[in-house]
Amino acid sequence: MATPAQITASRVNGQRSHGPSSVEGKAVSSRNAMKLGITAQSMIIPGEDPAALEQLAAAYEEHYQPAGPVESALVQTIVRAQWMQLRCDRIEAEFLNSRVAAMEGTAHALGAVVAQDSEKGNTLQKIFRRRQALQREWYQAVEALRILQNERRRAREYAALVAANPPCCPPRVRFEDAPQPAERPAADPMANLALRL
Repeated sequence: MATPAQITASRVNGQRSHGPSSVEGKAVSSRNAMKLGITAQSMIIPGEDPAALEQLAAAYEEHYQPAGPVESALVQTIVRAQWMQLRCDRIEAEFLNSRVAAMEGTAHALGAVVAQDSEKGNTLQKIFRRRQALQREWYQAVEALRILQNERRRAREYAALVAANPPCCPPRVRFEDAPQPAERPAADPMANLALRL
């Protein structure tokens, strides 16, 4: 239980600072918890090229040409998943390069780094699992977009077919002209006794 003096001191300290107030300070503090960038929610982290992300997004937009907000959201999901997979590739390469460089002069340094990582931290496994999750996210979004676009294409083709070939009214049939049902042969009363019972 806190004493009255501790409570008063805590209140005074709480009034002194509420975090950074400048735009630059807020941007820096927003990245305080980022360790590897694997789980970073920001699309661009330090060391990444915003122009490369824009180029990737433009390529997917041009390829899929989304119509409507749902297709646009799926394209954004595809871009994000692809971008994060590329980030995982860069993180893995940088992690291995830095660890191998730290073990300079060691025979089979790459193997030693992998063995050491599996014993402590398991960073490579974390990167692998994140990449696998992103690949599933990418594939699911691509498949959902493909289904939506196929449905939209089929609906457009059907509308064009109906417009080109409007349905006609069925011909009127007069009862005098209608074909009469054929006469049935008389059934033998003894043919099926089971039905009569």
